[in-house]
Amino acid sequence: MYLSLGRALVLAGILVVLHAGFSSAQHRTYLRLSELPYEGLPVDITAQCVIGFLMACYGITRVSGDFKDISATSDINKRTLDSLNNVPSFYHFAHRGRAIHSVLYN
Repeated sequence: MYLSLGRALVLAGILVVLHAGFSSAQHRTYLRLSELPYEGLPVDITAQCVIGFLMACYGITRVSGDFKDISATSDINKRTLDSLNNVPSFYHFAHRGRAIHSVLYN
């Protein structure tokens, strides 16, 4: 099975986050059994969660492919000025004009 670097990072990041979640549940159980107060998660579990999240985010950006430029000028240059304001989805022919026209001219 072929895994690219991006997919491997996503998989590793998800596994690290899952391990951090399991570790936090185990830490919470340990605190309940030893009757110690909960003062937050240890630094190593928090660091695992953050590192796993960053690994997964970086891997997703590697897997997603090339980003495209956000520029409306390439689409606008192909259209004429008359067609820029022409939006057919705003056409609405079922309105009060028919009722008013029939009242005024009948």
